[in-house]
Amino acid sequence: MVLRQKVWIDDNVQGILVGRVVLYWSAALVYVGLGSACFQYYQNPHWEAGKHVSVLFDQIWPWLPSAILCLPLVIFDVIRLSNLFVGPIYRLRQHLAALIEEPACVALKFREDDHWQDLVEPMHCIQAELVFLRGEVARLRQLQLTSESKPAAAASLVNLDLPRSQNLLPPMGLTLD
Repeated sequence: MVLRQKVWIDDNVQGILVGRVVLYWSAALVYVGLGSACFQYYQNPHWEAGKHVSVLFDQIWPWLPSAILCLPLVIFDVIRLSNLFVGPIYRLRQHLAALIEEPACVALKFREDDHWQDLVEPMHCIQAELVFLRGEVARLRQLQLTSESKPAAAASLVNLDLPRSQNLLPPMGLTLD
């Protein structure tokens, strides 16, 4: 795994995952504790409550520190694992925001071990198409400004033959208003 600068990327997704880990860990502790308490009670129903608590604590305390120490390790591992799918979506959101501002921005790139590598190529096609279309719009505006008296030249540009990379994008019609 590539060393990352940010470990905590998306509060919503990673927060839910950590919350689930803590919930399942707590449920496991309660399940084991209640199971041990019930087993002990049914084995010795004549004991007083204080003796049950004392014996239950004697049974539980040896594994309780390891269970408590295990929780941070599991949380850290879940966060690291979630970076493989949260990181690419975070970078995709940043790239889309940059693409809105400037279509000729740096191309989208994920880390080698990230999930959803198949999002990169369609995004490159969309970016290339956006650059092409913005260039065509600029050319049409320039043509309109320079030759207001030549509507036939502008009308011939209405049915542009747009480049399609592997037909990943649906066909679209370009019209002038």
